[in-house]
Amino acid sequence: MRSSKSGKKDIIQRENAVSEIMGVALLLGIVVIMLSFEGAFIFARSGPDDLPHANLQEWMDTSEEKIYLKHCSGEPIKIEELEIVASINNTRYVYNSSNAYTETGSNGYWELGEVITLDAGSEWALDLKDYHEIDLYLVDTPTKELIQKSRLTTDFRRDPYVIGWITPRGGARDTSNGGSATLADVQKENDTFWTIYKTPTKNGTETDPNIYQEIDFGVNPCLYGYRPGDSLSNVTLKIVYRTNDNSILKIRLRFYDVDSPSNWFYREIALPEKNAFTAVYIPLTDYINSTEDLADFTVRLEAVTNADEHSHKEVNIDYLGLWIE
Repeated sequence: MRSSKSGKKDIIQRENAVSEIMGVALLLGIVVIMLSFEGAFIFARSGPDDLPHANLQEWMDTSEEKIYLKHCSGEPIKIEELEIVASINNTRYVYNSSNAYTETGSNGYWELGEVITLDAGSEWALDLKDYHEIDLYLVDTPTKELIQKSRLTTDFRRDPYVIGWITPRGGARDTSNGGSATLADVQKENDTFWTIYKTPTKNGTETDPNIYQEIDFGVNPCLYGYRPGDSLSNVTLKIVYRTNDNSILKIRLRFYDVDSPSNWFYREIALPEKNAFTAVYIPLTDYINSTEDLADFTVRLEAVTNADEHSHKEVNIDYLGLWIE
């Protein structure tokens, strides 16, 4: 028979064992709770703003002391969160991003196709040279991260870039009675916008040079990597137009040429009658073959109809595009 003393000892030992287990459990619970709080704190902290991802093209024109930045693809960049830093011969220059508002749209973002021009002459009183070492840094100010870094070159074509079709940006006007023309009419194909040229009745077989539709492309060759004096090897005009019926006697295009003493050099391109919108490709390399020609490139449409003056015949242009190489 076990003594009462031995029984009490067993009870005490069991109680001690339970106490140790409870202590370990409590400690584990405290550790888990602390880790939970720490995890919640870590994940609750707000991370940095997203860095915008964009592909930007930079080049410079030392003849005008200018640096050009073009948004080629990717996300729009908020102008007020953009810092543009240029390292020129190891000297740091910062471009005031507020100036970029005048270069981009009115929504405060630098978007696809838009070009920012840095005038190093007026902004930093610099005289850029071809041999200058220029590094450009585009910084996202909320994250302090680089959007892009690049070494500038005076020759845009060292880094091949597909320009594609250039649409008019200069201006548009129509002098026909009841006609109309805007840039938006000719910048996109197969939309619901096109120009209206009210065709005058015939005066013999010639068009009236005072009744025309004129589209100025407003091309800045430097934006496409061309410098003064460069030659062009391939210039093609694409025009999408219609005449609506077969009453048009003559349709012709004329082009502004700086080499002509009278400025307007009437290179006449005859266009066939097209009742539905039709694309026609016109080679112009023989006429437009220098950057000076390109900078002043303007198209003028003239036509004359056989129909009665009260028939309100018209010619429509849906798209104009210029391909250059």
